[in-house]
Amino acid sequence: MSRQHFTSEADHILADRIEDLRRLTFEQASALPEVKGTYRTVGGYRAGITTYRQIGPYQLDGLVLVTVLVSRPRLFGISAHHIERGLVFSPNDLVREATVRELENSGG
Repeated sequence: MSRQHFTSEADHILADRIEDLRRLTFEQASALPEVKGTYRTVGGYRAGITTYRQIGPYQLDGLVLVTVLVSRPRLFGISAHHIERGLVFSPNDLVREATVRELENSGG
């Protein structure tokens, strides 16, 4: 299988998971476990699908960042290819997609 096939399938998984998470309230997002993951075959590769919850990460005081990461090892496990998306939950505003900078600042 190709990297392109992995990326395409991972994008679909991310979109589905993000859509499910988007339905959560601020309180529900706050109550998610810090880390929850599973493994499955994605594009012919064994890949980890992990959801991270961070309360008030870098420059997001009072907000909750929920990130979904799909990753697969490469180069004999020395590095990984990953794709991620996230949502920012606020007690006063609608949920929104996390920016690339917010994902990078949170450790992504």
